[in-house]
Amino acid sequence: MRSRSYSRVMGKMSGSVVINVKRPVYQLDDLHDGSPIVDLEATGKRKKVSKLKWSDAKTVMPAIDWLFTNYNWSEDFFKDFVAGFTVAVLNIPQGMAYAMLGNVDPTVGLYMAIMPVIVYSLLGTSKHVSMGSFSVVCLMTGKVVNTYANANNANYINGNPDTDPTAGTMIDPAVSLQPHDAAGVYTAIEVATAVTLMVGLIQILMYVFRLGVVCTILSETLVSGFTAGAAIHVVTSQMKELLGVKIENHNGLFQIVLTYYDIVNRIREVNFATITVSVVTTVLLLSYNLHLKAYINKKLFMPVPIELITIVIGTALFQFTTISEDYQIKLIGEIESGLPDFKPPPVNLLMSVITESVIIAIVAYSITMSMALLFSEKLKYSIDTNQELLAQGVGNVFGSFFSCLPFAASLSRSATQQTVGGRTQMASIVSAGLLVAVVLWIGHLFQPLPRCVLASITIVALKDILLQVTDVVRVWRTSKADAAIWIATYCTVVLVEIDVGLLAGVLVSLFFVFSRGIGTGVVVLGRVPDTDLYVDMDRYRRAVEVPRVRIVHYSGSLNVTNRNSFRDKVHAAVSRYDGQLAPITISINSGKETVVRAQCVVFDLSGMHYVDSSGLTMFARLVDQLNEAGLLVYVAAVSGNVYDCMRARQLGTVLFFPTVHDAVEFYNNLEELRA
Repeated sequence: MRSRSYSRVMGKMSGSVVINVKRPVYQLDDLHDGSPIVDLEATGKRKKVSKLKWSDAKTVMPAIDWLFTNYNWSEDFFKDFVAGFTVAVLNIPQGMAYAMLGNVDPTVGLYMAIMPVIVYSLLGTSKHVSMGSFSVVCLMTGKVVNTYANANNANYINGNPDTDPTAGTMIDPAVSLQPHDAAGVYTAIEVATAVTLMVGLIQILMYVFRLGVVCTILSETLVSGFTAGAAIHVVTSQMKELLGVKIENHNGLFQIVLTYYDIVNRIREVNFATITVSVVTTVLLLSYNLHLKAYINKKLFMPVPIELITIVIGTALFQFTTISEDYQIKLIGEIESGLPDFKPPPVNLLMSVITESVIIAIVAYSITMSMALLFSEKLKYSIDTNQELLAQGVGNVFGSFFSCLPFAASLSRSATQQTVGGRTQMASIVSAGLLVAVVLWIGHLFQPLPRCVLASITIVALKDILLQVTDVVRVWRTSKADAAIWIATYCTVVLVEIDVGLLAGVLVSLFFVFSRGIGTGVVVLGRVPDTDLYVDMDRYRRAVEVPRVRIVHYSGSLNVTNRNSFRDKVHAAVSRYDGQLAPITISINSGKETVVRAQCVVFDLSGMHYVDSSGLTMFARLVDQLNEAGLLVYVAAVSGNVYDCMRARQLGTVLFFPTVHDAVEFYNNLEELRA
């Protein structure tokens, strides 16, 4: 029934229109009357295992739905082809550059955009992420390769120190000849594929146990600090290529500081020709990206592949001149043409790399999911977090047999794929098909390309990630806790190690979550006159306390960690100023204030989502204390699981109500009957 009788009370709210509802006062037990209680356990026993349906097959392989049943070839294929072509062009320089971070041959970066990507396009649920090589994941894998690959050192011991199967990577003999490697000699690609296989198996195991929720542990703040810190490692790892100087590999605490210390000590050994090529390449790429890219892209239907143009010019320049020989500029060297052979990874190395693989699996999945969720929210479609684990896991397992590193979504390529107009993962299939042609017939043409050019492309591609360091100012203004997470993650990644930094960020995040869970919120509620609204009296001036009733609102869980804090805050809320458990309320009659003794305490537990046995024991003791002080105790708006726990504990005189207003009206009616 609509009424305007409360226009004076409502003021500006809702056009001064209210809805009056008349109903009896309920206790929670009254709501069971007349309706049978469902026995969930018995119902569960009657359930039968359903047979596998066609919809289940489409869930496991989403491509059945979008590719074979609902794909619009006339409208979508052209846009997907353009997006796929664009992504393929970007994949050539980025894949080759990022493969160098993994201490493997540059063509491995192209393999990563073919083999596992085809698997993901069939099993993944995101329509727009571009999978393949990603700088942070490749760098983390490269550190494992640097630790366990010892074939280079076997050649070194045999008197051939110039042989380098890792395409120019300098591996420290003191690091890689560890006791666990005594049983076998591993090449860089063997270690890399072992990591890829283990990463895939871990992700599949996470899928089996439905651990897709793990991505929620890595908040946007944590990921921002982590990737910004990891970008520093990427830049540092490329300094030897940019400067043309040999630098020893360092691990552990202050490894970045030690690396730059070595650079300073060897500053006289740098190759000025290499530095010149690096500076020219970097300046040209930055100038285009900052001043010309936006303008030119508006005029064209697809972005200009400036990175590909750069490596083509660099290849041609050093192919038809003798600059590299004259100034000792290091080139990519021999590149094998053709697709990789099927070769199982060394299984006996799997347990040695399991710790690093767990970190890489989580990082790769979280980065991919952050991009997938961004596009799904923007374009209004759903993402299955667990299915993404299966898609990435199977893709990594498949790729490990074809000389691939662990793959993940690329931030820049994914954004380009969506911006150009890609509709589905058909764009990834097109990109993979085009890259097959590159690997078969074109890849070997890049042999004369200087390694410093690829290093420069990597540095420029990381510009936005490096500038994420400015995010800490914005985060600090929003949340000091999030800023602490960002700073802890970033500093630990930079000063200690990438995986240790991730662990530090997770621990700090869990600390704040835990501390907030321990924290309790207790406020006294008052009633907005002529309504059934009960709000915080300290926050809202219009609220007045109900005569003889102290309403205490609690928010948070009640457990062994915060039970004493809960007791103290409730005591403070309901106690008289002399400390006795006999609260006072203020009744306003005709503008006069009168102090009366409260006779009832109502606990508004709408904000309590969990209570354990220790917390329940503390609540029972508190109820007994209030009863001994002569106070009635009512509980209102309690959730179902907390209600079941309290009823099982048999709290005696406590009455339960669905709302605070029911409890207040019940007490008022009780007072009228007593009068």
